[in-house]
Amino acid sequence: MKTVKSPWAGRDRNAEREEKREAVLHAAAEAFAERGYHRTSLDDIAARLGITKPTLYYYARNKDDLVSAVATRALDRILEAIEGDRESTALAQLQHLLRHYAEVMATDFGRCIIVVLDAHIGGPGGDLMQRGMRQIDARMRELLALGTEDGSIARGDPKLTAFMIAGALNGIARWFDEGGALSAAMVAEKFVNQLTAGLAPRR
Repeated sequence: MKTVKSPWAGRDRNAEREEKREAVLHAAAEAFAERGYHRTSLDDIAARLGITKPTLYYYARNKDDLVSAVATRALDRILEAIEGDRESTALAQLQHLLRHYAEVMATDFGRCIIVVLDAHIGGPGGDLMQRGMRQIDARMRELLALGTEDGSIARGDPKLTAFMIAGALNGIARWFDEGGALSAAMVAEKFVNQLTAGLAPRR
């Protein structure tokens, strides 16, 4: 089990609430990424931080609330890359989005997106996750369609292509090893190059 630097562990008991919440989110992300949703308990997360479960309730109402908060943090990072440079070709904008998407999915926070989706977590957190993923899917389809207009992407089926790309990138969360030979940035670059190589029009 990984250990995290806990704001509760030192002498400074007056650490800012935000610092403690960040520690909670990081510990939760690691726990869910390592053990999955069903095998992770709030007791596990509290133990990583060296605090009691009642203390943890100050930062999350329940396990669903906590894993959703972690996944939402990762989702927001992907959504930040949706716009890209509007002056670039649609293919370049798509590559920008996919690169950020891939890098996020190689983190513990990104793995929690898959945890939430696989566990079919409902409520506001689950609904927010579904809306965010639909937004990413819609943007990918839009860029694929725009690419056929500006000539940077060959004609094809945007829906199926977006499904293929998302499936490949989501899969990174299941096998990526931080201790492996490739960094998250290197994996992202290789995936983007491979996934978009076949999109360019044949000359």
